[in-house]
Amino acid sequence: MIKKNKGIALIAAIMLIVFISIVVLGLSVFIGQWYKQIDIEQIEARCIYNAMAGVNYAIWNYNSNPSVLVNGTIPIDANNNFTVSTVAAGGGGGDSSSLVVDATGAALGNNNRRLIGLHIRNSSASAVTIDRMIVTWSISNRTMSQIQINGFAVWFGSANSSPANINITNTMIPGNTTRNIDLIQFNSNMSNATITLSFVMTDGTTTSACTVWPRQSSLCTQVAASLTIESMGKTTGSNQYRSVQASYNITTGNVSSYDEIFQTVP
Repeated sequence: MIKKNKGIALIAAIMLIVFISIVVLGLSVFIGQWYKQIDIEQIEARCIYNAMAGVNYAIWNYNSNPSVLVNGTIPIDANNNFTVSTVAAGGGGGDSSSLVVDATGAALGNNNRRLIGLHIRNSSASAVTIDRMIVTWSISNRTMSQIQINGFAVWFGSANSSPANINITNTMIPGNTTRNIDLIQFNSNMSNATITLSFVMTDGTTTSACTVWPRQSSLCTQVAASLTIESMGKTTGSNQYRSVQASYNITTGNVSSYDEIFQTVP
């Protein structure tokens, strides 16, 4: 009888041990998953905060320097970063809103018949293409004969009346890239002239006129109505990301919309 009771006690002890082991194992798995979920949520929170920081940075940068829109990946610290895509809208609209003209280094060469030292910049992340140039000059009896951009003669001809709507060889400018207007050639002295440029893009939009001679003290930027900012936040050691999109009204200085988007940027 004693041996039988000992056998039952042993079985009960074994069952208790097994039960406790199962409970402990289950609890360990639960705690592990709980900590993993907390870690995921913390990473997601850091990512969304990083994305929001990207929007704020793009707005701050625009207000500091409207001629350069933030595009690309920027580190916050050793473990966090955001990737921003900023596009100007309104104003001239479309591709024309991205074009910045720099005449701060303008000069006349070849006996004052050749305008040199001009630059054009695409401030957006996407490529744009110039279809035509509208050139005006204030002095009569002047003929324009050549335009050269980035080492290529995009137009040869004889334009003897201003304004001249010049159908150039389409000039593509990649995102965040500057091209040189190497020269605009005239037949006579242009030192006392006022010369302006407008650009017609292949999407049909046109930039506002920019005075390129006499030399300018500041850049010619298109007056946009708003910025569309997409920002993706990430943290080191994780493939997770969170992205947001905001619309910033340049006139009022207000963010009119702020939504999470479920896509990578750019």
